[in-house]
Amino acid sequence: MSEALRLVFTPSPHIKDATTVPWIMKQVFLALLPAAIWGIYFFGPAYAFWPLLLSILSCVGFEALDCWLFKRPLSIFDGSALVTGMLLGLSLPPGCPFWIPIVGGGAAILLGKQVFGGLGQNIFNPALVGRAVLLVSWPQAMTTWVAKTPFAFPNLEQGAMNLASGVDVVTTPTPLGISKMFGYSTLKQLDPHILWRLFVGLVPGSIGEISALLLLAGFFYLLWRGIVSWDIPVFFFVGLTLVAFLGGENPLYHLLAGGAVMGACFKATDYVTTPMTQNMRYLFGFGAGAITALIRIAGGYPEGVTFGILAMNALVPLMDRHQPRRFGVKPR
Repeated sequence: MSEALRLVFTPSPHIKDATTVPWIMKQVFLALLPAAIWGIYFFGPAYAFWPLLLSILSCVGFEALDCWLFKRPLSIFDGSALVTGMLLGLSLPPGCPFWIPIVGGGAAILLGKQVFGGLGQNIFNPALVGRAVLLVSWPQAMTTWVAKTPFAFPNLEQGAMNLASGVDVVTTPTPLGISKMFGYSTLKQLDPHILWRLFVGLVPGSIGEISALLLLAGFFYLLWRGIVSWDIPVFFFVGLTLVAFLGGENPLYHLLAGGAVMGACFKATDYVTTPMTQNMRYLFGFGAGAITALIRIAGGYPEGVTFGILAMNALVPLMDRHQPRRFGVKPR
């Protein structure tokens, strides 16, 4: 038999591309840098830089520790732990205790990723797992916000209408916290330009989630590089808008507030934890956005992005069962 006619069996994947995991992770990291730099500048290095750095070092460190303990190939150089640490750090409150990013990084890597077998086998987005563990375990530390005085909101619950002066930062509620307790109309009265401040990033909030403008710029960069697609973020926004509208809320406010843009553009688009078929991807994005709005309007938390995406992550295996029927296979 000639060499040309020899039948060769090889495991998948059979179609390969020059794009590598480290290259993709590097592009995602670069896309997040503008929001990270703005967060550090806005809140100050003492409040934003160290939690972000500790989160990255924690994720990389726990990944290396797991590889060493379970004798796996060292995987820290593929960049996935770096991106997980970046996403987790950007979703933390500025000025949080030093152990918060360390514990969150451990939960993200060990519970959200390595326990399933590592990159490509995890069911849930690791950064969201880390944030969810922190949120339900230490809610006070995860919901204590600081901001520079000109950008802080007064604490309406205690009736303190006058903000402190002559200090670097003060504790303050976030826009979502105020609208959750007192309604959007009260927030609008406090700051008539709240939508613009949410868009450019002049509000209290998580380190890297405050500027919708910079996050969208990073997303369009990834879109231009062909790393992400538009479908899930767009349907996330559609689901969020529809439920907010039906709930009598301002849809544009919910699109710009909190972690909606970061969640839709950088967390819900995770390759591993999203459905494979196009129709299910639409449903995935729509469901994550709708659940986010439902939690914000009718739930106990002012924010709902984390649990909205995690809930849809859990449904992905069920969605993937509805793939198109293979040609030549008789349906049962």
